[in-house]
Amino acid sequence: MRIGVNVAVISGQMTGVGYHALSLVRALARVGKDIGWVLIGADPSTNSLNPLPKGDNIQAIGADRGLDGARRAAWQQWALPRIAARAGVDLLYCPDYSRPAWSPVPVVNTIHDLSFYSSSPPFSPLAARLWKGALARLAIQRSARLIADSEFVRGEILQRFRIDPGRVVAIHLAAQDFGEEARQKPERPFLLFVGTLEVRKNLVTLIKAFTTLRAEGGIPHRLLLVGKQGYGWDQIGNAIAASPFRHEIEVRGYETNQEVSRLYRSADLLVFPSLYEGFGLPLLEAMACGLPVVSARAGSLPEVAGDAAEFFDPGSERDLAAAIERVLESPALQESLRRKGRERLKLFSWEECARRHCQLFREAFESPSAVS
Repeated sequence: MRIGVNVAVISGQMTGVGYHALSLVRALARVGKDIGWVLIGADPSTNSLNPLPKGDNIQAIGADRGLDGARRAAWQQWALPRIAARAGVDLLYCPDYSRPAWSPVPVVNTIHDLSFYSSSPPFSPLAARLWKGALARLAIQRSARLIADSEFVRGEILQRFRIDPGRVVAIHLAAQDFGEEARQKPERPFLLFVGTLEVRKNLVTLIKAFTTLRAEGGIPHRLLLVGKQGYGWDQIGNAIAASPFRHEIEVRGYETNQEVSRLYRSADLLVFPSLYEGFGLPLLEAMACGLPVVSARAGSLPEVAGDAAEFFDPGSERDLAAAIERVLESPALQESLRRKGRERLKLFSWEECARRHCQLFREAFESPSAVS
């Protein structure tokens, strides 16, 4: 069996979806040695930084240049299915919902989340919500099988769309491998957030909670926000500017994996206040680096973190401030969260994720049960 994989998302300054695709493709190559893999759309300018796997059973078909934004959307609709046909693949896998409207073979899609359906508040511009909603409907209605990152997302799909539940499978992701380095002590303690700096991440609430804690003399920490700016950045920037402790809030922008790993190992807490997540990879990444986690009780985050995080109501800055203070004031709670985090990580493996994908690919090939 030959499986085509759309790897166009593995390019540029990758966020969670890109790292998911890269980690998964590498694991698929390790696990599925009896399968021919055709990696379509690789970005030649970034493959040296994020190399794709190589092997006798792997063929890479690169793009002429990086695929991003509107160019990627057009390429996925027109070029991707034609390249797949010429390459003679038996199945096409798209590691997000951007499947082509027509495909010569059955398609399997991953649906990371349905955040674009949110209207209060909206998590992205109207045009983006309409476009992503159209692509998601296309994938959900026409793809042979669907993979959700979590049971939370699978439940959302089944609730919103009338489809056979047997076509939708939840397969958890795993943390990146950041190695076994020891934790580091910074010159000054800090709280850490990692992710796109956008309204969906609820960073205004985090900034207000941080300001409250500093004003009440509860903590000496700085706050580091690590990630590229996204939708609603103006609100976040205004909240920082309005804080009397704005000089203690550092916006680091996009960082390399190596630097993010160093920050995970130097921070006192990962604070993840997101209003909606389909999975929440930073939770597992922090646990892998021995960093206690304070997380919103929202979306898939309780499913991912289990008992290895201190939860709070994402609508309450007071509840967030109290959760941060509880953890920082209790070394015993910090050690408990670290220990539970190490145990929790054992439930998440890229190898197991890849094995389940391969099983689903075989089922979709043998019984597509959907229009291509």
